[in-house]
Amino acid sequence: MRNMDPEDIKVEWLLQNEKVCICKGIPRKRFLEAIKNGASSLQEVNRIVGSGSGECKGERCSAEIERLLALYSGADPKQL
Repeated sequence: MRNMDPEDIKVEWLLQNEKVCICKGIPRKRFLEAIKNGASSLQEVNRIVGSGSGECKGERCSAEIERLLALYSGADPKQL
């Protein structure tokens, strides 16, 4: 394991813990775990993580979840 600069560690922590679903306070790392474990659509991620069912019904977080799916699952964004 390489030595990480303390600033890099701080940035990584902030990225992982940033709230993607504001209504339910769900951090980015929960979405990444769901995708890593095989979730391949917005509906699957929402079911597993619990997003999309808050006050905004996914209006604030859906675009970011789809972006994460495209980046980390290899899915075609047009098919999400």
